[in-house]
Amino acid sequence: MATPETAAVVIPPFIQRDPALWFYMIESTFELASPKPITESKTKYKYAVSHLPPDIATVARDIIIQPNISDPYSELKAKIIERCSENKTQEIRRLLAGESLGDRKLSELLRIMKRRAENHNIDDSLLFELFNQAMPVPVQTIFGIHISDYFGQGI
Repeated sequence: MATPETAAVVIPPFIQRDPALWFYMIESTFELASPKPITESKTKYKYAVSHLPPDIATVARDIIIQPNISDPYSELKAKIIERCSENKTQEIRRLLAGESLGDRKLSELLRIMKRRAENHNIDDSLLFELFNQAMPVPVQTIFGIHISDYFGQGI
């Protein structure tokens, strides 16, 4: 049963590929809780734990069974992000292995590639080259010269 303090809290589904983003999203939910924001670490922790998929809960088993008494939410958040996010090597490999455009928009592909590159000091010219290679050849031919004009402007 929902209490008046937590009646408006709806936690989004866990984002396996980007746990840090999921935590930012649930923190926004905590701030928007009606009638007042949720600020208590233990309450945030309980919401987060109750919405973890079983495979992620297994990865954080030690923290769930024996939470940090002083700040359980911050510890849970830090450990899940650390244990479930791609490490830097994996991010770089995925970036260099290339993404395919598929049925995505060019702007969506660029956002994904920029997100993967953001923590690695990758030069814009290299990112542009990887982005260009991810496009089908006909698109590369049509946009190859002109796309560089828009690169960095969020296409």
